[in-house]
Amino acid sequence: MKRIHSNSIDSDPPPSKEKKRREDHEEEQEESQKREDREAVWRTAIREGLQGGEHTLWFQRFLTPSPQRKVKTTEEEEGKKQKEEEREDVDDHLQVECYREKKRRRQETDEGEAGPVSAEAQPSRLNPLSISSYNFYSKLGAGGYGKVMLASLGDRRPYVAVKSVGKRELPDYSSLLSESQVLNIGRHSPFLCQGFAAFQTQWHAFFVMEYLSGGSLEDELKRHGTLPIERVRFHSAEMICGLQYLHGLGIIHRDIKPMNVLLDHQGHVKICDFGLAKQSIFDGDLTTGRAGTIEYMAPEMLNRKTYNAAVDWWSFGITICKITTGMSPFHNSGNMDQLICSIKNHEPNIPDWLDEDLKHLLGQLLEKNRKQRLGVRGNIRCHPFYKAIDWAALEEEGLQPPYQPRTPPPDLFQPCKEKLSFLEYKEDEGTSGGSDTIPGFSFQSSTWLT
Repeated sequence: MKRIHSNSIDSDPPPSKEKKRREDHEEEQEESQKREDREAVWRTAIREGLQGGEHTLWFQRFLTPSPQRKVKTTEEEEGKKQKEEEREDVDDHLQVECYREKKRRRQETDEGEAGPVSAEAQPSRLNPLSISSYNFYSKLGAGGYGKVMLASLGDRRPYVAVKSVGKRELPDYSSLLSESQVLNIGRHSPFLCQGFAAFQTQWHAFFVMEYLSGGSLEDELKRHGTLPIERVRFHSAEMICGLQYLHGLGIIHRDIKPMNVLLDHQGHVKICDFGLAKQSIFDGDLTTGRAGTIEYMAPEMLNRKTYNAAVDWWSFGITICKITTGMSPFHNSGNMDQLICSIKNHEPNIPDWLDEDLKHLLGQLLEKNRKQRLGVRGNIRCHPFYKAIDWAALEEEGLQPPYQPRTPPPDLFQPCKEKLSFLEYKEDEGTSGGSDTIPGFSFQSSTWLT
């Protein structure tokens, strides 16, 4: 029998239609998967911080469909195409890593300049040295050159007292600078009004101080006429602590009077208003010039002679007499010349009905010879009038005041409806340099907002 040779043994049989459809389907699935992978890369790149025209590049590169592959390709073409796609995947990965690195560097730069950025929006912090940061309520007091308002730094509590002074109304800025410096220095004594900050604008100077809800000794006199001796003893003892602290720093107050002695909510004394203070007057130093309120001025000041811290002890004596008796110890019929003459030449009129120790104390404080005046001569803490005072406990505010002031009325905390001149000037919002700037005026307590 003749053998028959066939070429079909050496070649593959032609693919069936089913197999061809299966291959086409698998190829389409593969192409679809690659498109999805590239879209995922694109979305990742967006999250990682693409900017500007980089979006268009990535869109064109990854979202534009690839040309439809031919159904039949040779093994060599398939291998070549696979290698190109692998290189493409590597390039894609490198691009994403590149964008990640760019984003990381941008974040580091941002954090170095403005602090770390959190996911949640952070509220802007109010600037305590800008008058626009404060809410204003009632007027607490007013003087010749300014006013004191109850205020708050935004919605922050506790409330503060903001004193505003018009710069243009002053002949010079020495009193403003002095008050700022003494407030800054004196905040370490519990018997002085605490200053939190001082700042200025083009036309105004501002002092931010603790709000003392107990009012002044002047307010107490108006309400009660006179104060009982236990209150006089306690309040005057705390005043002694405050005055001795100031004098130890070389500071003369020069305007001690009931209006400038405030009470906190517990009834403790706080000496305030340092606008007329004189600094750098230590033992042996003297100064000149009238300052203060005539009714409380010492004779050496009225006589325009040199003086020292003894003028504060004179004013202190007048203050004690006033809150005890409701009257000045010198003739005061409303005639200024007669009052000055009485202070210079007459002995103080101290009522006989006063406590003996108190009368003796007033006599030594109202000594016309400043060198013999109690306060600069002798130890006032050892005077018999203060024998019941535990000075160590007092200085630590460990003694309970004999009187607690009334709670302020609610209407005091209603928003201010009055037009405040210092809020009306647009150019008032900050000043740096220029002729209206007071060098060394501004400060902020490091412990206020902590």
